[in-house]
Amino acid sequence: MKRESPHNLRKRRGAVLLGTVGLLGAGLLSATDSRGLGWWAREANAHALPTAVNSALPMRLADDDATALRQPDPTAALQGSPEARLIAIYRLVGQRRLDDALAANTALTQQYPNFRLALLLQADLLAAHAASLQDWGGGVKGQGDVTPLREEAQQRLAALRDRPPAGAVPAEFVQLPPTQPYAIAVDASRSRLYLFENGERGLKLIDDFYVSVGKQGVDKLTEGDQKTPLGLYFITGQIERHALEDRFGAGALPLNYPNAYDRTRGRTGKGILLHGVSAAFYSRPPQDSDGCVVLANDDLVGLSARLPQRDTPVLISRKIEWRAPETTRASVRPEFLQTFERWRQARLTADSDSIAAFYPASGPADAVAAARWRLRTTPAPSAIDDTSMITWRDDRELMVVTFREQAANSQQVDHVMRQYWGRDGDGTDWRIVAEGQVH
Repeated sequence: MKRESPHNLRKRRGAVLLGTVGLLGAGLLSATDSRGLGWWAREANAHALPTAVNSALPMRLADDDATALRQPDPTAALQGSPEARLIAIYRLVGQRRLDDALAANTALTQQYPNFRLALLLQADLLAAHAASLQDWGGGVKGQGDVTPLREEAQQRLAALRDRPPAGAVPAEFVQLPPTQPYAIAVDASRSRLYLFENGERGLKLIDDFYVSVGKQGVDKLTEGDQKTPLGLYFITGQIERHALEDRFGAGALPLNYPNAYDRTRGRTGKGILLHGVSAAFYSRPPQDSDGCVVLANDDLVGLSARLPQRDTPVLISRKIEWRAPETTRASVRPEFLQTFERWRQARLTADSDSIAAFYPASGPADAVAAARWRLRTTPAPSAIDDTSMITWRDDRELMVVTFREQAANSQQVDHVMRQYWGRDGDGTDWRIVAEGQVH
């Protein structure tokens, strides 16, 4: 029998590995053709790469350009974040450059020996040099369930393939004042946290990170349900590593769950954080927390260093709806803006008789009483400014408005207030369904 040459053996095994590294088989990368791609070719969905770009490459990500595909950077797999390096290694596998992929992945696992996803790929790369693999994770066959790692790989690649439209922002971010330098949005469907910088031209996406959410998914209702809450929250401080158990990793950013609106809906629980991971791991599977949002330690540290100590808005959504910034601003209902302006004038003039009209007639009487009491005991502010408006849809349409009440004289202090305005059904009347002083 004719002996197969080492070159052809590597080529054949590379084709098998293409189908068995799993995330390639999930239909997340694009194919030019199906020749020699084995299991992946049968499972991949129809995201075909036009052959005019480069018919020699079996895959691409949505953010690749033709030049990068024709002239791949040989150092890309050796620099940057661990996630960026891992993606570059997947590309090397796709190009059938197994030796280069193995060398780059060896360097990655040596630097991050707790990165389980890279370790699994290392096992497959090594095994592919010895025998054909029949399934993803074949290099560790019999060593445990690799499904959580496959899910993590799928989520990382899906988020990188389907990038947000250029210049787009989450539909909920209507208005943020210049005093709010950053905003965060978490897309649970993508296991992704997006960081926005708020500059002179509005919000700009500047970074994004893989995250894990609750073991039971999202939409937290009760304490201990192992779900991550959905809605708009704000960072209330920063907790350093030394004040935390190891399972919280490099630090934590606590959120104000349950917020004032959550409490009106009977939602319970506490201690919802953005936090890191135990030193034993680089990252965790997509659904692996008790309700918190979990980042790799490096990502958590970098994020914490950028943000102010408190008040950064954190939107947690099932799936982000991306819109052009001017569209989000135009989506605010005129009747709400008119209602809020009437409330602002009543507050500036301390008109307690008018204040009651801004609360639901069927709502708790103590809410109106508390508002009247605040007007009697707190002098009218000299101005109301630094107003942010963020929309949210729960069982009703909501507007979450945060603003500063400037003190009337130097003997007093400014107050930051937050209100939750609700609108039931198709009605045009907006009412304050929850509120409170932030600081």
